[in-house]
Amino acid sequence: MPQDFSGKNLRGRNFKGQNLTGAKFIGADIRGANFTNAILKEADFTRAKAGLQRRWTIFLVTISLFLSAISGLILILASFWVAFFFTSDNIKQYTIFPSVVVLIVLAILFIATIRQGLGAAAAAVPATAAGAAAVAVAATGTGTGAAVVTGAVAGAGAAAVTAAMAVVAVAVAGAVAGAVAGAVAVAVAVAMAVAVAVVGAAAVTVPVAGAVAVAVAVAVVALGIYVAWRALAGDEKQALIRTVAIVFAATGGTSFRNADLTDANFTEATLKSTDFRTANLTRTCFRNTEKLDRARVGKSILADTRIRELLVTGNGYKKSYVGANLQGANLTGVNLNEANLKQANLNEATLYLANVEFANLTETQALATDFTAASFTGACLEAWNIDGNTKLDRVDCRFVYLLEYPKPGTDDRERRPSSGEFASGEFTKLFDEVLNTIDLIFRNGIDWKAFVAAFKKVQVENEGTELTIQSIENKGDGVIVVKVNVPPDTNKEDIHRSFTQSYELMAARLEDKDKQITFLEGIVTQLSAKPVTIEVKATAENKIGSDNIDQSRKVEISGGTVNATGAGSLSLGDIDGTTANTIQNLPDSADRPS
Repeated sequence: MPQDFSGKNLRGRNFKGQNLTGAKFIGADIRGANFTNAILKEADFTRAKAGLQRRWTIFLVTISLFLSAISGLILILASFWVAFFFTSDNIKQYTIFPSVVVLIVLAILFIATIRQGLGAAAAAVPATAAGAAAVAVAATGTGTGAAVVTGAVAGAGAAAVTAAMAVVAVAVAGAVAGAVAGAVAVAVAVAMAVAVAVVGAAAVTVPVAGAVAVAVAVAVVALGIYVAWRALAGDEKQALIRTVAIVFAATGGTSFRNADLTDANFTEATLKSTDFRTANLTRTCFRNTEKLDRARVGKSILADTRIRELLVTGNGYKKSYVGANLQGANLTGVNLNEANLKQANLNEATLYLANVEFANLTETQALATDFTAASFTGACLEAWNIDGNTKLDRVDCRFVYLLEYPKPGTDDRERRPSSGEFASGEFTKLFDEVLNTIDLIFRNGIDWKAFVAAFKKVQVENEGTELTIQSIENKGDGVIVVKVNVPPDTNKEDIHRSFTQSYELMAARLEDKDKQITFLEGIVTQLSAKPVTIEVKATAENKIGSDNIDQSRKVEISGGTVNATGAGSLSLGDIDGTTANTIQNLPDSADRPS
């Protein structure tokens, strides 16, 4: 009998490697629980609360605040550099170019971070700094000026490092403990900026220098807040920061790493700071979960923002999932009306009661997919791939299209039925034929000798499996489709692979044989163009007193002549081009000597 942990406090409990098939964790507190390698098939985690225990939350928030403080201290140093180069004495002695270097590097950092992400910005800053430094050194023209410019570049680099640290600190704090911790981290960073402003104003006597220092400090903090916000919102350009933040946040959280969660139910569960790496998520339900975007999901289907949102909300109306990996996804009742699923992988997924009306399923993989009671009216099913394990029971469908685009020069998308609507069950019957056939596609015509040989070979290899050719269709442009009927439970993939390999091998052999025949025909043609001497002699000797006629034949080959004695002789003359034919007819039996 499945275990029932509903409503219990399971914080920090160790379930590693246990078989908990069908167990109930409804409303349970599983923060910090360890389910690594556990078997949790059909387990129910409805409204469960996963994530960090309170002590881990405090620890990680403390780290994030510490990073914020460190970034503020470095920001003080960077602001001092900026203020130093904007004092009146330095501007008079070394010109304004060193100050310009600092501002250029910081401006490039800010722009690149906003437009392309922090990683791209970090790569752009060194090159920009080097270029600006070279220009500034050339302008100053002195060794002292070059040293000052070098210091300016170092100051700009310190400011860039500060910005990166501020971004990481705020992002980690926000991911670890939500809005409250994020607000605290931002408050710390802003406080450090204010401190910089005060110190900067006191350290320099030129108002402009102090104002520039304060502006730089505030701008760096603002940049950190912006990038953290975009990272937590799922901006791909800030994926680096998001990844770092989630790794920190999942440390010490609930772990489902490498667990078997087939058909498990997480409806309305809170999943922040949860580790799903390498877990089996086949048909796992994530409907209306909270903070799944803060979980560590590795390379699972949850890594795709589009899919994660679909699994949580169930709303894919008019959205694009072209080429998306939805293998094993639980899409029960989802709305995919007019969605684009072209070339998507829906293998082993469940779309029970799903709405795929007018959706584009062109070239979609749907092997062992459950479409029970789904709505299919108006869907485009061109070249979609289904098999005997694909469930189409009780499908609601009035008509479908078999072409994504109309035929050239027409508006025909090959509607089925061509007119009217499907009667109850007709849609399923239509595709039952597809389920029981294998399509052999030849794009450059068919070598029929190779086809027959390969087909016979596959029949022998699959003795006991009835394989018959249903139809041969010429699709034009050299494309020919041969449909082969197979029994319902046949492994069509194996038969298709076996035939393809055999056909290619047979075609290659026949091609080699044709080349040999062509070569020999060429030799014969060349020889036939030369003169040949043919000498034929025939002699016969009858032995009287015997009912048998003894005729001896002897062939001698010498030089360019072949001599045969007995019934006949064939002689190929010398290669000098002369021809001599001598034919002696045998006398009639009446004229032979007795």
